[in-house]
Amino acid sequence: MQLSLHTICTRYSNLVTDIRVAKEAGYAALEPTTFKLERYLDAGYQVEELLPALGSISVDMISSFEPIERQDPDEMQRRCRRLCQAAQMLGCSAFQVVALDGLSHLPWPQMRAEIAGSLSKLADIAAPFGVRLALEPVAFAPLRTLTHALEVIDAADRENIGLNVDTFHIWAGGTPWEEVARLDPRLIVVVHLSDATPRRGEQWSDLDRGVFPGDGIIPLKEGIAAIRSTGYDGAWAIEMISDYYWEWDPFVLAREIKSRAEALLAA
Repeated sequence: MQLSLHTICTRYSNLVTDIRVAKEAGYAALEPTTFKLERYLDAGYQVEELLPALGSISVDMISSFEPIERQDPDEMQRRCRRLCQAAQMLGCSAFQVVALDGLSHLPWPQMRAEIAGSLSKLADIAAPFGVRLALEPVAFAPLRTLTHALEVIDAADRENIGLNVDTFHIWAGGTPWEEVARLDPRLIVVVHLSDATPRRGEQWSDLDRGVFPGDGIIPLKEGIAAIRSTGYDGAWAIEMISDYYWEWDPFVLAREIKSRAEALLAA
């Protein structure tokens, strides 16, 4: 079992600090966010400068590239190429992609075709770098269910596209755990372990994700069992989005998140 620190958990620290925090807290891997990695590169640093700091820490996925349905095509492809180059240099073979609500005015068949078209273009850019795209269904977007995600992946028709299975989005998006249990494990790129508080608004949002895994309302033990029953044995990235906990010392926060995740995964 490989635990990865998703750097959205430590939103206000920089990437170099995140690497140190992950190492000192005992994580095996790191999942950097695109905004931290791009900020690092925009400041004039080179990706290879991160390698000595990483040491034995692996980078399991870069998260996340969004929205793939409503970006300027040239700019989207430029960013994708730049991030895939960075992923290759970091020894990272996965890149998370997300479709939000930019096409919500369209009927699903047309929306599916347009998202799949964007996804296939990105997959073609990623392939020469040895990078696999991980599509994540999002509970507050039209592409919210596992069925929708699988339809898009099928329509995109590229071998280097798989799934990012996020326990919050799967549960809040209405996908039963039984459907997750039927997944081909080869399709699962990375799992995000995240919990939720009761919904605050009319629909789910990131505001509902500010709780340690195991302290919320999602039946995570059932979700973990469903994911494991597929035969998946890859990385588990712990993801928590919280204005409150972002003000903690990032090392203390990372250590507490890891402790909670280990307890859940050992149960």
